[in-house]
Amino acid sequence: MKIKRIVWIGAMIAFLGIGFSVNSQTAHAVRYSWRNSHWVTITKDVTVLKIRTVYPRSSSYSVDSYTAQRGEHYKLAHWGVDFSWVLQSGKFRGNSKYIYVVDASENGGWFKMGIHHLKNYKLLHGFRMAINDDYSFNTNYDTNSHTTFSLRRPTQKSKVMFEPRTHAIPTHHKWTVYKEHNDAEVDYQYYNGSWHKVASRKATIWY
Repeated sequence: MKIKRIVWIGAMIAFLGIGFSVNSQTAHAVRYSWRNSHWVTITKDVTVLKIRTVYPRSSSYSVDSYTAQRGEHYKLAHWGVDFSWVLQSGKFRGNSKYIYVVDASENGGWFKMGIHHLKNYKLLHGFRMAINDDYSFNTNYDTNSHTTFSLRRPTQKSKVMFEPRTHAIPTHHKWTVYKEHNDAEVDYQYYNGSWHKVASRKATIWY
């Protein structure tokens, strides 16, 4: 891996756009630094750099990078100089040689104070859609055939999960369910305000 040298100055306060407030003055994101570390919830995926710390601090360098994912919880320090946002728990627990710093290129709004349980999906016309490729999905929309393929019936909304970045309107297209137990396909179509089974057959190649 190509090792890149970085210099982090107080200009890291570009993160001031985080834009939320809490009762504790010491934990306010717009302060220059925090007196103590605080537990936070990551609200969007961010890059975390593993930094080899040396003296002087300006000579420290990145040796690896990772992703802190949306919904994860970490203890966060805000030093204000050199390395502004430092994760200090779990897989990002540092030591005397290494620390884990949120990449300076990350924009604001990537954490929320405290422990919160975030949804890993957003709604797609009443159905759930994964927010990223790390979240498992069982349904996809084929833009060529204009057909939704799924392991679930369209009436099983709580169990349907579309792949991320889907822009389909499910009720506008045929919905094909693959039944694993008997290797069959069942087609559904939406009309008159509800889903109707319109055909069934032996399964062909299913993607």
